[in-house]
Amino acid sequence: MTVLEADGYYFPPGFDDRTIRYTVATVARNGIELRLTVPELSRGIIADLADYLKKNRESYLKRVAVAHIIEVLDEASRRWMTPDYGPRRMALKTIPVVTGFSMETVAESIDIEMESSQAEDMWKALRSEIIDPLSLDGFQYSTELNGHRRAYGPELIVSFFSENIPALPHLLFMRAALIKSACLGKMASGEPTFAPLYLKTIEDIDPKMAKSMAVLYWQGGDEGIENAAFHQADALILFGGLKACNALLERVPRRIPVLVHGHKMGLGVIGKKKMTRATVTDLAAAVAYDVAMFDQQACLAPHCYYIEEGGEVSAIEFSKVLAEALADMNQKMPRGALSTGEAAAINQLRGQYEMRELKGEAVALFTSPGGTDWTVVCEKDPFLFKPSPLNRFIRIISVHDIHQILPTLKPLGPFLQNAAVAIGDDREADFIEQLGQCGLTRITAPGKMAVPSMMWRHDGISPLSALLRWCDIEKKGAM
Repeated sequence: MTVLEADGYYFPPGFDDRTIRYTVATVARNGIELRLTVPELSRGIIADLADYLKKNRESYLKRVAVAHIIEVLDEASRRWMTPDYGPRRMALKTIPVVTGFSMETVAESIDIEMESSQAEDMWKALRSEIIDPLSLDGFQYSTELNGHRRAYGPELIVSFFSENIPALPHLLFMRAALIKSACLGKMASGEPTFAPLYLKTIEDIDPKMAKSMAVLYWQGGDEGIENAAFHQADALILFGGLKACNALLERVPRRIPVLVHGHKMGLGVIGKKKMTRATVTDLAAAVAYDVAMFDQQACLAPHCYYIEEGGEVSAIEFSKVLAEALADMNQKMPRGALSTGEAAAINQLRGQYEMRELKGEAVALFTSPGGTDWTVVCEKDPFLFKPSPLNRFIRIISVHDIHQILPTLKPLGPFLQNAAVAIGDDREADFIEQLGQCGLTRITAPGKMAVPSMMWRHDGISPLSALLRWCDIEKKGAM
């Protein structure tokens, strides 16, 4: 048994933790035992830590130029993209033990997150949302206002992280830093090692900036700890399921602005003009990447792909090629470990489709040999949208006309997020417009579902500007 030791927390440099007691939690998988050190928390510790973060934000982060903040964050991203970087190697060892994701999937996730988190991306995101990023440094002249304006971020943002996308927590610390806010993160139990490692990178680059950042773990639903965090927060960001987010929202003080990123689903739509023999292999490879990335655990992942009839390649032919692409993908990026319940859900659903296939229904099933690594189901029902059991289980739904699916999607609007669309004719613009009206917040191409840019307004929310307060100077005609 290989033993690894890691911190399941990060206290900023200079924070006095001498009176804090620590415990060690143990997780084991595939011959590796991870010993995770976590602090025993109290309301007083949360209050002291929040006060420390705010003071350091006031003395440094609030006053440093946004250009410097971007330089630090960019350097952190570049370090994490380096294969032999120590914290990255540690993350690749520890995250699979806790999450069950394969090491290859974790590596791909880190690359995806960091490649879209470089200086150019941050400048673009700021310009996209607040026009003039220097408004975060001081009052700037506005032609439209014929005066000056300035943006202020919250003192302290408290963020509740999700566990379904390794490396995602860095984005919350980045966004907080970009608007010059201190950030206290609450890790999910299912992924407790990346955020502390990432914050140690920030500390190595700029220790003063790291003094405005911390991450902890506590059991979800601990009202004493959570109420202490809410009392100190000036803004709150929640990631999680509908039930968990609603339970937290009931206890959040009304004075606190809250951004909620709850449960969402994705889908794909491919028109007949795109279903050609010349492109089917590449198209299937792109869809396989959408399905395989994060093992469909992310809100960005597709639960089904709708294929329009009338192309050179039929839906069932495409399903066969997709099955081959998923088999290839599983060699490059193996699917993660499943719980007993997850495996049972896949096997049960496979059994239902096998019975329908035996009865002569218009259903075709393609499965990984000897296991549940991937599953492709092809059927014909334009009014069907059933959530996938995930873990690389994808439905290919044949439709006569792409517009048939719109009435099915409209009622699901609050839960839809991401769609991959490839129509290939003059219907595409109108179809995308109607998808937007259905409630989707991101439209992309097959193969790009898992790689949003920093410019994306996450769940239709502007994640930076939504947390800002503006001050305008208007003195038209003043003496």
